[in-house]
Amino acid sequence: MRQPPAPASPAPGAAPAPAPARRRPALIVTYALLGVTSLVFLAQLGSEQLLGGDLIIAYGAKVNAFIAAGEYWRLVTPLFVHGSLLHFFFNMYALYNLGRQVEGLVGSLRLAVIYFYAGLAGSIASLYFTTAPSVGASGAIFGLIGTLAVLFYRNREVFGQRGRAMLQQIVIIAAVNLLFGLQGGIDNWAHMGGLAGGLLLSWVIGPVWQVSWDPNQAGRPMLLDAQPLTASRWALALLLLAALLSLFFGWLVWLA
Repeated sequence: MRQPPAPASPAPGAAPAPAPARRRPALIVTYALLGVTSLVFLAQLGSEQLLGGDLIIAYGAKVNAFIAAGEYWRLVTPLFVHGSLLHFFFNMYALYNLGRQVEGLVGSLRLAVIYFYAGLAGSIASLYFTTAPSVGASGAIFGLIGTLAVLFYRNREVFGQRGRAMLQQIVIIAAVNLLFGLQGGIDNWAHMGGLAGGLLLSWVIGPVWQVSWDPNQAGRPMLLDAQPLTASRWALALLLLAALLSLFFGWLVWLA
């Protein structure tokens, strides 16, 4: 792991800025996910109106028997399919808020990888613990909640009291939503699998920031990533993906 340069000391008597400055990336992935998921939902509505049936549900839902028969793509397609207008709006509202926040903090590439890994983890958890069909982006969205929890925990010294308050709110939000998911008709196993996936992967590839003082900017604090996306980080991420896929193929062997 590359280490950032040692931070320079602030000028004597200079007060630190309220928050260290960092460049915010464009929110490309969040808006792309919102756009694609919205188009799929419009296609769902169109199939109901024109053909009298929801073909997207038929070809996109997580259905254990179809996945066991070889339709492995159903581990990912449920992220883009929703069961009702309320289900769609609720998840897109959550993705709009959480996705923008995560992408602004970790960048577009990390967000995309964590989102799909958490969604895959949610689908595999659902395979193991429920036979009911399921759809929705909520497993991946729970992964984003896990990512924020890891970020605010590992960077609590940088964020200070505000970060600790945010971490408490995130834990409460996750707990309340998991309790709400105990009622019928909600695939809580996908939620828990996505949350676990987001926690694990963001711990491996998420940023760990250090404050550096720039003497050329009158002692202005800047953030440096002490855990950049090096080849070793990607290797660990691939190991996590291999572990997740081994759970899936273990499920197939268990069924056989």
